[in-house]
Amino acid sequence: MTREPCEPLPRDRLGDTEIAAWLLDHPEFFVAHEWLLENLSIPHDCGEAVSLIERQVALLRQTNQELCRQIEHLVHVARFNDALLGHMHALTLALLQTDEVAEILATVETTLRERFGVEWVTLRVLTAREAACQDEVFADPQEAAAFAALQRHREVYVGPPDERELSLLFPKQTAIRSWALVPFDQPLFQGVLALGSRDVDRFHPDLGRLFLTRLGELIGTRLNALLQARVAP
Repeated sequence: MTREPCEPLPRDRLGDTEIAAWLLDHPEFFVAHEWLLENLSIPHDCGEAVSLIERQVALLRQTNQELCRQIEHLVHVARFNDALLGHMHALTLALLQTDEVAEILATVETTLRERFGVEWVTLRVLTAREAACQDEVFADPQEAAAFAALQRHREVYVGPPDERELSLLFPKQTAIRSWALVPFDQPLFQGVLALGSRDVDRFHPDLGRLFLTRLGELIGTRLNALLQARVAP
């Protein structure tokens, strides 16, 4: 192989940064001087020396493996989101078929348990117009006073349950280790949807709240529409 003379670098620019910059500006350098590749070696982490090409192949293989892991993660997330969208669609259709307020609770409980795997579900209205408060889903005046503390939750809460709040929403359940509280703030009522799990990591503080917020908007809007029909003259 012909060894062509190399273009000399200025003597005042022989630092590592300058050499690296020069090579970046001359990507064809090793093409024109392939013989240099035969004499270059890069120490491996294990101490053995490998050729530049072997090192490049190893880096490319490592990059490829990392990209494959990222693609697998994205595919997993896409499948999860697709399933979640399907469950939300099923809940939407079920809610649209409810004609009575009492059916709301049964529909929400059944769908969240069967499709979303939620162990405990309860939906309570804390305040509402008097003409609307005729179902078990609504708290009576005495209960409403006890539930007043829950109204501090203006946004979705996920994490460990507060013992007092837990006793109000799930009075007979002591196995809950994490829960989500989804508040309702509709024109005709305020309330909360509580989802409980015995798994401490099911509703952890770092869990995204967007889906739960949308879930609350969906259920709350449908319930408000039924209440509107009930109190309308």
